[in-house]
Amino acid sequence: MTPPPRLHVVTATAPDKAVILRRGPSGQVASILWDRQTNVFRLGQWLLGRIHEYRTDLSPDGRHLVYFACRGGRCWTAVSRAPWLRALAFWPQASSWHGGGAFTDEGALWLNGAEAPPNLPDGLRPASTDAYLHSTDGFYIGNLYAAKMQRRGWAHVAGDRYEAELKKTAVGGWALRMRLAIGERDRSLISTRFALAAANGAETIDLTDWEWADTHGDHVQWTARGGLWQARLGADGSLEDRVLLHDFSDMEFQAIEAPYQGVQERPQP
Repeated sequence: MTPPPRLHVVTATAPDKAVILRRGPSGQVASILWDRQTNVFRLGQWLLGRIHEYRTDLSPDGRHLVYFACRGGRCWTAVSRAPWLRALAFWPQASSWHGGGAFTDEGALWLNGAEAPPNLPDGLRPASTDAYLHSTDGFYIGNLYAAKMQRRGWAHVAGDRYEAELKKTAVGGWALRMRLAIGERDRSLISTRFALAAANGAETIDLTDWEWADTHGDHVQWTARGGLWQARLGADGSLEDRVLLHDFSDMEFQAIEAPYQGVQERPQP
């Protein structure tokens, strides 16, 4: 039986926009634009390779995506127009050491382990090199991912690096809690675990099959088993009016061209 695809969502900080990274089979990733207000989905492109979601970010206005990808021993950082993956700017590297990036609240581009050049395309501008703490490879992402999530309303609870725990206030006296995990069964090498916790600390509800989750108004949204879900959070922590927003299980690779030229150089297969 084919396992369901893994879904990770990268949200914008300002509008109701997000990009879903659908991984499956392991060497294929699709990027999908998601309007969280209307729940309209738009397929971008497929990549034959691996996108490291924890070193990927979406600009505050939802227009640009910076991502770190690897294929066949070659890795690169690229900036594209979301949800496409065709590079507007491209930085190849020989390993997965450093790489990827993030955006500041003002939309400036920060590169992990490098200084963004001043002549960025498409109206982008470089961020200061100390806008975030630089991290090394994908197994040692440091506090980069936690810092990005704090800019999205998550609060640091305890620990750091892979022992970091974050929380985000939900309705009804509950909070959504997130922790990073390494090497857990039936998960990626690096994954996230979620739980709902009562504000008084009296009760915690583990959400063992959730891969990504966030609040959206008085709703909770999450991915699990190849689907994107939404529910209203009840006073007792129950998930009411649960609805499957979209099932991404049956998608297959498509060769799709971006509606812009981008840069000419591409990573070699």
